[in-house]
Amino acid sequence: MRVVLFVAVVAISGPTWVYYRPYRESRRMPLLLGFGLVALFIWCAENIGTFAAVWVYPHQRHGWQPVHFGKYGSWFLLMIISFILVSLVHPPRLPQQAEAEGVLQPETVGS
Repeated sequence: MRVVLFVAVVAISGPTWVYYRPYRESRRMPLLLGFGLVALFIWCAENIGTFAAVWVYPHQRHGWQPVHFGKYGSWFLLMIISFILVSLVHPPRLPQQAEAEGVLQPETVGS
């Protein structure tokens, strides 16, 4: 079933871009790349947490082993659900629309 979900996600959101503004300049990134990177960082943090024995999974009781890579897929799907829920509360806008609505401050030249 997971494979079907991943194929559907790629088919539906493959050509989608997300805009973000880390400081003053708006940038864009493929949405699937963003989901993949966040899921990878969470999976790495999970490995760090289990290595430090903050929590231990049953297969790690007799010594540390990396968290199964299958969990990466779970984090990836969680990112999609989280993104959908947040976009229901804060509908997506293009950077130009957000500036026109006063959500983003216009860029200032030379500052």
